Amino acid sequence: MAGHGRVGDRRGFILIAALWLLVALGGVGVHGALRMQTERLATANALDEARAREAAVAGTEYARSRLTAAVLDLEEEIRAQVQAAAPAGQGRRDRRSVVRTRDPGLDPWREPGGLVLPEMEFGDARFRLELRDVGAAINPNTFGEEAIRAFFSEGLELDYALADRITQAILDWRDEDDLPRIGGAEREDYLRAGRAVLPTNREFGTVDELRHVMGMTPEILEAARPYLTLIPQVTRINVNSAPAPVLRALPGVSAAGAEEIIRLRESGFLPSRTADLLAALPASVAASIEAEGEAFNRQVGFVTLAVEIRAEGWVDGGPATSVVRTVVTRTNQGARVIWREFE
Repeated sequence: MAGHGRVGDRRGFILIAALWLLVALGGVGVHGALRMQTERLATANALDEARAREAAVAGTEYARSRLTAAVLDLEEEIRAQVQAAAPAGQGRRDRRSVVRTRDPGLDPWREPGGLVLPEMEFGDARFRLELRDVGAAINPNTFGEEAIRAFFSEGLELDYALADRITQAILDWRDEDDLPRIGGAEREDYLRAGRAVLPTNREFGTVDELRHVMGMTPEILEAARPYLTLIPQVTRINVNSAPAPVLRALPGVSAAGAEEIIRLRESGFLPSRTADLLAALPASVAASIEAEGEAFNRQVGFVTLAVEIRAEGWVDGGPATSVVRTVVTRTNQGARVIWREFE
């Protein structure tokens, strides 16, 4: 009887061990299946990311080819093609207006967004484009004290004292020394204020870096962001493309002056030199600008010399998007890439 009990115990143990083995094997199988599914999803996501990036790059090259064609005397034909192909309500303009404002010798890149379709698709891959004249923005790395202060005080309509503090702090942030300007701030001032990020004594690397500047608030930065660029080639403001807040950074341009310049632009008048602009403006506005003389001429431009292309690519149904920002400058041969960044 005792022998039979031991045999029963062994059989029970073997049965339990077999059940645990089946459970373990099942767990391994489930783990393997989950791992394979995860790897498949990761592979699919990586493929979607690669395709999204390729779509964004394709969008960039499409835009660059159109900008090049515009330089090679095909601007009017390209704009007509875009107008004809754009869906109703998607940025279509009166063709008479397009032709009326065009001067073949002035600016083939005027309103660069009009040279491209804003969105295109290739199968299930798509890209969306935004083009901007970089001369329609303020560069806090290259513009001087007067222009930066005028942008904040006149363009954004901040209190003059606050605008000056922000301006001096920007200049202190980007200069190489640790000596604070009157109203500015250097390393010691940031330490006393308990700031975690200190001035770098170099040019700003990103627009977001401006949020650490003494006096800057999230609200001010968000208001300023649409009008800022860090492209080093931006040293002049294009009066034929800049919005009112940027125009007001020009010496002698008041709120009324900015409104008049934009009114002339919208009527189809695009000056090619300061004398033409002054002759078309009301006497009081012209006198204010003329009084600034060379200071105005040093900062003003009349043509689009560089364009920022923002291309966003994605695949239908995929979770990934890719953004490429590219800046091209105008040469006799077309659009030359001088800067590119993948976001």
